[in-house]
Amino acid sequence: MKFYLSLLSAGALAAAGCASDARSNDLCEAAPPRQSNGALPIGQAWTGTSVPFGSAVSKDGQLVAAYYDAERYLTLATYDPDTQRLCHKRLASRFAGWDAHNALAVAIDDAGTVHIAGNMHASPLVYARGPLDDLDAVRLQPMLGRNEASATYPQFMHDDAGNLLFLYRDGMSGNGSWLLNIWNDGKWQRIGALFADRDAKGPVNAYPTAFVKDGSGRFHVAVVWRRTPDVATNFALTYASTRDFRRWDVGGQRVNGPLSPETMEMVDAPGVQHGLVNNALLQISRSGKPVLLYTKFVDGQKSGIVAATRMNGAWREKTIVAGKTVVKVSGGGSMPGLPVFRFAETRANGDMHVSAVIAGVQTELLLDPDTLTAKPWRPDLGPNASNARAKPMPDVTLKIPQGMDKATVRKVQVRQNGMDGPIEGELRWFAQGVNQDRPHVCTEQAPVACKPPASPLLWVPAPD
Repeated sequence: MKFYLSLLSAGALAAAGCASDARSNDLCEAAPPRQSNGALPIGQAWTGTSVPFGSAVSKDGQLVAAYYDAERYLTLATYDPDTQRLCHKRLASRFAGWDAHNALAVAIDDAGTVHIAGNMHASPLVYARGPLDDLDAVRLQPMLGRNEASATYPQFMHDDAGNLLFLYRDGMSGNGSWLLNIWNDGKWQRIGALFADRDAKGPVNAYPTAFVKDGSGRFHVAVVWRRTPDVATNFALTYASTRDFRRWDVGGQRVNGPLSPETMEMVDAPGVQHGLVNNALLQISRSGKPVLLYTKFVDGQKSGIVAATRMNGAWREKTIVAGKTVVKVSGGGSMPGLPVFRFAETRANGDMHVSAVIAGVQTELLLDPDTLTAKPWRPDLGPNASNARAKPMPDVTLKIPQGMDKATVRKVQVRQNGMDGPIEGELRWFAQGVNQDRPHVCTEQAPVACKPPASPLLWVPAPD
């Protein structure tokens, strides 16, 4: 989860003192044999905490993966299935702490340039780029050279014209502005700020969902707003849409950015200390309506998952899963144990399969996006089944060594171009759970938690 911990981040430590001891680890060699299930080992990954890795596949099928190697260095791996060559490029940026915010993002533009960003949390921007066909030329460098001293949450995406964009937060939790850059003629340019760092009551911080594009080319986003670094001060959920990230549609009116809580459509305003978590999700229904999922306290201070959509011109919300107890929602850092949920698929009749877990209890349900009516989920192979049911991924298992702290197998979808292209497969590795960005401590129950073994990083191509 995206919660701020006011400690010097791993990105800042890397910039301050870890780059100088990075040794060359560049290597191209014949790829190792594939496992019987088709998985290909492409590296050894650090497993101290669960951090999302970046990945992409080029138009001609080459894989690019950005990960932290066994010695915590930001490393690129490329695999060319035609030549069956595996290459590695270690960059002079090192994961120095246990901060689960230090996610990695990868994009491949139309010219075949690879862009990488990550290893930062309210710390100097870590960004590199270079040609895919010359990995040794990939170099760390500034992007624009301004508003890059306190960066978090890197995200590459495309606008409706196919231009490469880069979104990140400049500032700190409870007081940060979100900035958008565009890649144009071989250089980055600033579009502007999307979300403000203040409202009428003082500093705020936006936690946006991923932008979702509908069939007409319009982008939709929802935002959870926070007052301070404490997650308990999340206070409102808002919504807006745009075509160009400069002018916004808010309830039928045109609004210029940057957006604030007052200038967006209010979806729900539970206020501080009401369990609102900054992990909202947005999806567009088959009928073109935005549908939101989010977490707050419901039914007498129990943790619940809520769905919201527009009905008759106004936002309506409904609890679809209510937990039996309350899950603590306060403090800072990447917090374990919070409710999690996802949109699994949309059936041909428009019903949305939602999967949710609260306090270890899993619920699968079907949500009608127009009425927010929920019913138990059952597999459907009939006329209501998804029109685009994907073939299941290969059964690939990773053996997690004993003695780690709440380690699980991590899976990241790999897309063509790294952003919005077809799903080409998955990266898989094991890693320990989040621990509010603090070091895992070796105990009798978890004797290797403070110095966990590396994991094989597997490339698992999607079935044809």
